[in-house]
Amino acid sequence: MAEPTPDPSDWVTSTTGRFVDAVSALRARTTQPVITATRGIVYGIVAIVCGLTVLVLLGIGLFRLLDLLIPGESWSAHLVFGAVCCTLGALLWYADPTLREMVV
Repeated sequence: MAEPTPDPSDWVTSTTGRFVDAVSALRARTTQPVITATRGIVYGIVAIVCGLTVLVLLGIGLFRLLDLLIPGESWSAHLVFGAVCCTLGALLWYADPTLREMVV
């Protein structure tokens, strides 16, 4: 009895399957970590931009509220806001020991 000849399409299918598996394994080891890191960087940048936007709008809102609450023109709100910023800057300046040595 003659042995059946192997089906050529079965050989092609198995070779293609091996090739696809090898490419998938290579992609999982090389490209996937880069894609994950890039995704994290992009989401981080978006979060920073949104946070800065919120801080700017909050500062504008607080300044306008201060302008309404303090009697006088807007110079009084500028004066209070400047004093708060200078006080905060001085506190942060003296909180850092390396900067404190430069002054003293």
